[in-house]
Parts: sequence; structure tokens; C-alpha cells
Amino acid sequence: MSEETMVISEVARKFNIENHQLRDWCEVGLVRHKRIGRIRYIFTDEDKKIEKIIELKEKFGKHAPNEMIREELIKANLMSEEQTKIINKDLEEEDTNENSFKEAFLLLAKKIEEMDKKIEKKEQLTLPSENLAEKKDVIEIKEQMNKLEQDNQRLKEVNDQLLKKLDSIHSAMTEIQKEQGKSIWKRMFTK
Repeated sequence: MSEETMVISEVARKFNIENHQLRDWCEVGLVRHKRIGRIRYIFTDEDKKIEKIIELKEKFGKHAPNEMIREELIKANLMSEEQTKIINKDLEEEDTNENSFKEAFLLLAKKIEEMDKKIEKKEQLTLPSENLAEKKDVIEIKEQMNKLEQDNQRLKEVNDQLLKKLDSIHSAMTEIQKEQGKSIWKRMFTK
């Protein structure tokens, strides 16, 4: 078996068939190929087999069962039972590679989701710090209010003392007025 390959589009052009037909034949194991990334390569020693597949599809119809085509290729010595096993093995490996890719993609998606959750948690951790700042402001305001209440209480006490002194002065003045018979108040405010 030759290891030389051609890009699937070149092989399709060479046999005047559509890329998707050749790709389908690769996928069901009728044509030996390899994939590198997203590009499919057909082995050059598959040319006679491809010619025979085209002939069989024209003879039996384009929807002829692939198993029937495979049997005809074996009869024409273009495919052996061993090649069928190898192709099936390659297809299984391709499925495994595709599954590995899917698993890697799912793992990557899971990691991204975990990172999003971590970022969200970090944002939530920063929010309480803002709340802490607000709480700190509230505490400062409460402390200022307590101080103002204390100052207000002191002022009230001073005011009460002043009122008591004023009352005692008033009482003393009233006594003096009674003794002198004249209102001191009148003397102070009259000319």
C-alpha cells in the first residue's frame, strides 16, 4: 500500500465527482484516507477502487448499500477482508479522535465555566468591601450623632443652670424691689 496522498478536492476533481460523495465513501470505509486537522487526504493507490465505486454506483444506483459495494470491491480484488478491518479500525480511531476532541472541548467549556464562577465569587467578595465602606460611614455618622447628643445634653444642662441662675436673680431682684418700693426694672428702663 502506498502512503502517498492527495487532497480530497483534487481526487474529486480528478474523477469528476462531488467532494461530499468521496467524503461519504471515506466515512463508511470504502476508501482509505487520513485526516490532518479538518483536511482529508486520499491515498493514491485508491484510484482503481474509486473508479470501481463510481461504476458500481452507476450500475446499482447512487443509493446502493455500502455493504453491497464493499462485497463487490472484495470480489474485484480491490479490497480485501484485511483492508476492510484496517479501514474499520481507522474509522474507529477517527471516531476516538473526534470523541477526544469533543471531550477536550467539553473540558475547556467546563474550565471556562469554573473561571466564570471564580470571577463571580471574586466580584461578590469585592461587593462586601463596598458595603464595609458604607457600614464604616454609617458607624462614623452614628458616632457623630452620639457626640452631638452628648453635646446637646451638656448644653441642656448649662441652659438649665442658666435658667436657675436667672430665676434666682429674678427672685433676688424682686426682693430688692419690695424693700426699696420701687421697681428696679422701671428705674433701669425709664428716664
